[in-house]
Amino acid sequence: MLISLQKKVGWAALLLAMLASFSPTTTAMAGTAPVTTVLTPPMYENLSTPVSIAMDPRGFYYVADPRKGTVNKFDLSGKLLQTFRLASAPRAVALDNSGNLLVSLGTSVALVDQQGAQQLLLGSGQGQFQYAVGIAVDARGYIWVADNQAHNVTLFTSAGTVVKTIGGLGNGTGQFDFPVGVSYEKVADQVVVADAGNHRLQFFDAAGNNAFVKSIGSFGSGPLQFQYPVGSGFEYSQAGQLNRMYVADQHLSTVQVLDPAGIGTFLKFIGYSGLVSGTVTNPMAIGFDATNKRLIVVNGNGRLHLFGIDGGVNPGLPQGLVIDPVLTEVKGPSLTITGTFPPNTTVEMQINGIAASEPVSYTSASTWSATFQNLVPGSNVLTAIARDARGYMITKQAIAILYSP
Repeated sequence: MLISLQKKVGWAALLLAMLASFSPTTTAMAGTAPVTTVLTPPMYENLSTPVSIAMDPRGFYYVADPRKGTVNKFDLSGKLLQTFRLASAPRAVALDNSGNLLVSLGTSVALVDQQGAQQLLLGSGQGQFQYAVGIAVDARGYIWVADNQAHNVTLFTSAGTVVKTIGGLGNGTGQFDFPVGVSYEKVADQVVVADAGNHRLQFFDAAGNNAFVKSIGSFGSGPLQFQYPVGSGFEYSQAGQLNRMYVADQHLSTVQVLDPAGIGTFLKFIGYSGLVSGTVTNPMAIGFDATNKRLIVVNGNGRLHLFGIDGGVNPGLPQGLVIDPVLTEVKGPSLTITGTFPPNTTVEMQINGIAASEPVSYTSASTWSATFQNLVPGSNVLTAIARDARGYMITKQAIAILYSP
């Protein structure tokens, strides 16, 4: 259905028809075509209309889903960890340098912390958006937002102050025709805009006066050609060198792999239109999981399709947070529970959705204990949450206890 949409319908109409990147480190030789494998099964649980993906440094990923009205956070194995509910349907998601979410709500972009609280709203005044669809954050914390309907990109400070607006409708240098995805390339310190209507990628200097650097692409279906590029992501070596760039082309239903140095070098096409693993149907966005060397493609059919890069595989289930067996019904208001937790995490407890006042004790390098003193008569939901050193929630477990005085 989406292929039949004409260019001038724009990204906004695309999302309405369905209810609209970033990566660090792996180990491959720069300038070589990747060895790709199909990873099965595709991911579709807890998804309805995924349109955008953001990766954190651990390989956890955040997916914007406008029909659900949420951004969902998944762990390395695809387990749903957290759901962020927004004021309106999310169109895009990115992460800032502190791990906060930046979520496009169409006419504004919300900055949401890891607890789901909105901290900032971009575009509510100066810099108002017509239809914000692409977001990236550079090394300085500046926020770049593509407005698909205004045909421009607005640059904000991390505090939400407008710095400048780049572009306008046209096909000249630094102009746009329905820009979509925005990504940041950390080695060259450049921001890349998927200029979908002009069938190209435009590169801008993230430093200085944010000048235009170059463009790659023209209309077509061959190497270094695009019909409707909507997003890009990057793969880096362990030494921090840029290996490859991956570009999703919605109308061609493929991902093009290239070396973006200079005028660009074509390396490979990945995928084709279809519904099974190994296909790429009207891709909306892409992410690169450096931890497991996986390319994650947000497909227009409501799924995430996974590809191994140079031997990349789906991870096994991580060591999870465990609550040891406990009675389902107690006669007194206090209860001690124990369990295990993943490495390099800490545990916090909640009772009926509220942070517990009692501290968690660590009885060994992998076990914990917590005592609750004030159970309420009736049902009590006790939740254990494991967080890493930056405060990200890794996983959680909950049990229901009936207190019958």
